[in-house]
Amino acid sequence: MDLFRYPSVLAWACFALAGLVFFRYKAELSRLEAARLLLGPSFERLVLGPASARRRLRGLLYLCALGLAAAAAAGPQWGVELTPVTDLKGNIVIAVDTSLSMAARDIKPSRLENARLLLGAIAEKFAGYRIGVVAFAGEGYVQCPLTTDQDAITYFASALTPGMLPGQGTDFSEAIGTTLNMLSRYGGQKVMVLITDGEDHSSVLNTALEEAAKQNLKIFTIGIGTPDGELIPMNDSAGNTLEYKKDSSGKTVVSRLGETELMKIASRTGAAYLRYSGPDTAAEEVRKAVSALDLEKSKGKGGSNFKNRYQWPLALALLLLLIELTLMEKGFKLEFSWLRKAAAGAPKGAAAVTAALLLSLPAGLAADEGGALARKGNSAYNKQDWPKAFEYYSRALEKNPADKRLDFNTGDAFYRLEDYAKAGEFFGQAAASPKIAAKAHYNRGNALYRAGDLPGAIAGYRAALALDPKDENARFNLQKALEQKKKNSCKDPKDDKKDQEKKDQDKKDQEKKPSDKKDDKQQQEQEKKKEQERKKAEAKEKSRQILEMMKEKEKAEARDPQAAQRALRQAGKPPPVPRMEDW
Repeated sequence: MDLFRYPSVLAWACFALAGLVFFRYKAELSRLEAARLLLGPSFERLVLGPASARRRLRGLLYLCALGLAAAAAAGPQWGVELTPVTDLKGNIVIAVDTSLSMAARDIKPSRLENARLLLGAIAEKFAGYRIGVVAFAGEGYVQCPLTTDQDAITYFASALTPGMLPGQGTDFSEAIGTTLNMLSRYGGQKVMVLITDGEDHSSVLNTALEEAAKQNLKIFTIGIGTPDGELIPMNDSAGNTLEYKKDSSGKTVVSRLGETELMKIASRTGAAYLRYSGPDTAAEEVRKAVSALDLEKSKGKGGSNFKNRYQWPLALALLLLLIELTLMEKGFKLEFSWLRKAAAGAPKGAAAVTAALLLSLPAGLAADEGGALARKGNSAYNKQDWPKAFEYYSRALEKNPADKRLDFNTGDAFYRLEDYAKAGEFFGQAAASPKIAAKAHYNRGNALYRAGDLPGAIAGYRAALALDPKDENARFNLQKALEQKKKNSCKDPKDDKKDQEKKDQDKKDQEKKPSDKKDDKQQQEQEKKKEQERKKAEAKEKSRQILEMMKEKEKAEARDPQAAQRALRQAGKPPPVPRMEDW
């Protein structure tokens, strides 16, 4: 997207303004030189006074107003608006499954990534058609209204993510109902392309298919996935896999391609089913099938243009011109006669008025100065200059001790400086503000955990969860802290005694050889650092191997439920009753 509709106008305007500024500057220099020669010693008093400063300010405002007017003439534009388009070949709605099972990676990189590619390929194949996008899981949602703009379709398709809708599961009836609502005002044959892995949890699908047949809706189904299936990853915001989806009994879920249901939908609506084999191939097959249909041509708002936003710079230019007109070279003279009379008639009253004015200034100045110091602290923090950030935050807190945000920022600085106890103290003070209490308790838990205060860390995480029950990070950290506390409580006292004796012996050896300690200090630090890095690498590799082993084991168990039932029978336990789960 170009920011300006007519960039050449802006270029010529900038060139003209640069010339105007240059000639105005030369003329001002000539005027001042002539005035200096003419007035002699009185030059500074008569020419370089307040009136001259106001005159320069007026000139600056005038130039800025001209620049903004030129920007308005160039047609600044952002945002999208629909425009009328006629002679469309037809209307097609593409429904994309956004349930959690679409995150499975049996088709690389994932099922939903391939669905996005297929959606873009269909939009390219159907130039001249009006295309809409519906996202659905346990409910349907209009992701993109009917349009011919391929860029808009691609943009809205890029926002599709697994689990984006609040109602999870896979309900084909919701997708069909949303599509029928979008196409309800158009007659003739209607077309819907359903992209999904085929796992439907709807109980009213037959009713939806009957309604689709009544309204002449043909549903072409495209199955994405494999019959063997794949585990469903549960990712964090950064895309890292934390675990795999489990059902209510704790068993890992394997999502498989359900082709039977998709064939049934296509057959009952007089359309066709195809298994996904690549975006271009699937899009071409859909194009051939739809081209054979007689779709009703329509008119309406189907194209899109960028919105012209010339009003904003033009309004600002007019405002600057009004300000320029109000600035008089002689200025205004305000006389507070009532204040002088009060001072003359009642000295104590005048003193009180003056004192009130003087006393009101420090608070405002302190607040402004505190805000400036806080901004400097933020800048230093972003540059990872932790000591400088701490200095600015501390000074800002002295100016405005009631601002709990400064306590929060100071806690951040202490945390980066690895003074975790102090960080926890300041986060605790920041929790007094309701707006940041949840974050403050969470950070306090992190700081106290680092400081070795497990009870304090647990209390912080629990307080954060009480204010924000949806905070998964706080829940995860609380679980880790509880596990660590339990592990510490189960430690053998004999081991503690041995560790203490070893520490005492090491201390005696160090006292006997102070010179050796001083000489080997740097070498010990380097060896300690290398040992820590080695342990981290080993732990990371071990956790990766365990995760892969668990994944293969769970996948094998999920694919062979009969083996699990045989094991239960051998143990004398009845097999569990299978249930339909919503994922």
